Amino acid sequence: MKFSLLLHALEPKPDRKALEEITVDVLSIARADAAGILRGWFGIVSSGLSIEDATAFQAGLRTLGCETDIVPDGDIPSLHPDFRCHLIDLTAESIILTTAMNRRQERGRGEFVFAAAGIVERERPVSDYEMQTQVYYVRGTGYRKQVPTRVTKSVEKDYFRIDLFFSREPHRISFEIDDMSVITYGGRPIRMKNRTELLVLLADLASLQPAERINRGLRELSAETLYPSLQAYEEEIRWAFYRLGAKG
Repeated sequence: MKFSLLLHALEPKPDRKALEEITVDVLSIARADAAGILRGWFGIVSSGLSIEDATAFQAGLRTLGCETDIVPDGDIPSLHPDFRCHLIDLTAESIILTTAMNRRQERGRGEFVFAAAGIVERERPVSDYEMQTQVYYVRGTGYRKQVPTRVTKSVEKDYFRIDLFFSREPHRISFEIDDMSVITYGGRPIRMKNRTELLVLLADLASLQPAERINRGLRELSAETLYPSLQAYEEEIRWAFYRLGAKG
């Protein structure tokens, strides 16, 4: 059986050098892993550990003021597949959700159990032409020529993500906004470049749940990049679900 370390709280976040020092007692974690662990510091510190390594890492983190639980990997909640929508409206009694195909559903506030939102980094392939040197041979003689060549690169692009969780199917409703797409809230289009409108939506969503039932993006009402990847964003939700279950 493999185990994970789950934080009691997201703060404090240790210094990288201090984290590197305690990894010497954990056989499966190298000093070089510290930077990646801190980049993914969203509740699930590390997974796939033996019980010996999990215990040693837990003891080391405690010296840095970070309390953790040792949890079997299989006990961390998984997330339902997401059902994508493009329009959201809030009323006193319900949350109204509409897909791009104009399919509308109304969900009662009583079945709404958790909300997450935030700006996430995502690598996307981008193709463009660059001038590159090619070597050509004519009658045994080579010569160089600059020619346009299609090159694909990975470029980091921010996008805005929302996930609403409900007690009945579909359990997970999601929204995404990037440079090429918008969603509609309260009859207004919400775009990535309009951070004021994003903050209004964040504040309204945050008001629907107590602090333990929203993610950091909603608690901090941040319109800046917070999550380095979708995995980090989703790990924080899974961590929060575990904490809610642990509290009964």
